Amino acid sequence: MFAHLVPGWLKRHSGHRAVLAIALPIMAANVSEPLIGLVDTWVIGRLPEPYYIGAIALGAVIFSFVFWGFGFLRMGTGGLAAQAHGAKNDPEVRAVLVRALLISVAAGVLLVIVSPLIDYLSFELLKGSEEVETHARTYFQIRVLSAPFALANYAFLGWFIGLGRARIAFMLQLLLNLSNIVFDVILVLGVGMAADGVALGTLIASIIAAAGGVWAAHRELQRRSGGWDLA
Repeated sequence: MFAHLVPGWLKRHSGHRAVLAIALPIMAANVSEPLIGLVDTWVIGRLPEPYYIGAIALGAVIFSFVFWGFGFLRMGTGGLAAQAHGAKNDPEVRAVLVRALLISVAAGVLLVIVSPLIDYLSFELLKGSEEVETHARTYFQIRVLSAPFALANYAFLGWFIGLGRARIAFMLQLLLNLSNIVFDVILVLGVGMAADGVALGTLIASIIAAAGGVWAAHRELQRRSGGWDLA
């Protein structure tokens, strides 16, 4: 009954409108990682064997926990980018992105290197049946290769939010999740793969989203003056 009052309220309160324009895309983007696991579980649930669902759910829990620890890439990058943007310091805006991407890629590669240890510790803590653990390990071993791209997406997300470009951040997360759905469906329901298919679909989707982030960042940086000052 109050729906007709919302547009007028937003027009009279431009500050609230500006906050909502940033907050709503951020809220939507923050569910991206759990949503990936949910999509993977939904697609694998189309298969008749029930242990596939348990395997993907177990793998999704591991990645949600591991990637959650790198949330500082979003928050820290966003804060530094907002500070540089507010000061109209374009070289620092660029440097914030470069530093965040370097940290993201380095951390992602490190995760891949230590993935056998993560695998061992995770499945010592999270027990399942033999079938569940076998397919969960397959899912983990493939999807962990997406770590550099997934963490780079965190950096892009924080950077665009810090610049007040929350809509671009939201579109990148939408690209990630739509790509994940498409490739999961193709590889599992089309090609006939299983846990390896949803993991590969997530890997491909992460690469596509990271490529989209590079393109969007390039467009944004073209609008700004200054060089790539890393000081």
